[in-house]
Amino acid sequence: LAMDKALGAALWTASFRAWDASSWEPWQYAAWAVVILAGLELMALLVDKIPPLLMSDKRIQMRGHHLDTLSTLDWSFICWNKFTTTVFTYHAMRYCWLSSSIKWSLDEATALNTVVAFPALFVVYDLFYSMWHRLLHLRQFYKFIHKHHHHQAAPTRGNVDAVNVHPIEFIVGEYLHLFAIFLVPCHIIAAALFVVIGGVMASLNHTRYDVVAGVFFDVKAHDQHHVIPTVNYGQYVMLWDQLLGTYKAHPGIHATSDDKSQ
Repeated sequence: LAMDKALGAALWTASFRAWDASSWEPWQYAAWAVVILAGLELMALLVDKIPPLLMSDKRIQMRGHHLDTLSTLDWSFICWNKFTTTVFTYHAMRYCWLSSSIKWSLDEATALNTVVAFPALFVVYDLFYSMWHRLLHLRQFYKFIHKHHHHQAAPTRGNVDAVNVHPIEFIVGEYLHLFAIFLVPCHIIAAALFVVIGGVMASLNHTRYDVVAGVFFDVKAHDQHHVIPTVNYGQYVMLWDQLLGTYKAHPGIHATSDDKSQ
């Protein structure tokens, strides 16, 4: 009986084509959503708990108004955006499986399609994201879409504050990841790490943790944008802001012990 169950599980796994939703049973759609959403919640938990233990217990001082209570609209946007992540993940999986520019075999992994491609994905992504972000700040568009996100001037909740954006903004921001993967030929390892670590970095950007990864990433850069909305349009790297003259360094003010307890 145990062998029959193992064989059945193996056959089910072989028959489940993650890149072809047209072949799924209804319960498999539900299972996909549950797995992706559970992964999001696990990531959000780790973003909240790991930095003080392993990386940095320094907190960035709040310089703007903190949105203490989330409204019904806030929670509606948060829940909807998390749900659409399940759709994006499927589309990313499908593209990566079907595209000839994405390599899957370990034998095909090279320095170019892993070590070089990985940071290149972030640089390419932020080229287009910073332009999109800057467009959202134009006066004629700002109040309709991006203003909602800037109700929170001092993010603290990590992933919750990160995805508390208008659904149009969220969808474009998500699928720009897929566009970057389309533009940068890479190995699936680089593509997967780009999407997962990108989610971690975007969540960290909406905490008070002073996490820095060399010249590549600094939470304070995005915090500066929430205080001064006309600077630091990049999501992950500040390269394009520095080149285009929209970068402004954070003053580096850290929270006191009283601030941390709040």
